[in-house]
Amino acid sequence: MTMLKTKLAHKYILPPLCAFFLGACAGPSTAVLGQAKSEWDFDHQLQLKKTKFDDNNYQLEVIANNNVSFDRLSAFLLRRGYLICGQYGYKLELVKGVESFDYPRASPNLIMPNLTAKLECAISK
Repeated sequence: MTMLKTKLAHKYILPPLCAFFLGACAGPSTAVLGQAKSEWDFDHQLQLKKTKFDDNNYQLEVIANNNVSFDRLSAFLLRRGYLICGQYGYKLELVKGVESFDYPRASPNLIMPNLTAKLECAISK
């Protein structure tokens, strides 16, 4: 009798359970908010990683070579924010990579992190 129950369980119960659990694994993941998309600006020799979270929220990361100064990086972020949002009124919040005035003198060999900012576009009315 036990052997018959085991065979019935393997035949009728196990396949639907496997299909249910595999289907749950194959569904879309909500843990990933956005995927970074890399762009290259040949005029300024900068690489930009843009992560889109929704229609109005982005994260921008500027990866520069050593020849590009901080003021050019920040101006590039402002211009790119306008191009992405399409209008003024956007909010650009610098997260990391902000350079102090005396960094080059105090720490000449300091490797600065990439300039990263959160971009929030104004909601059109």
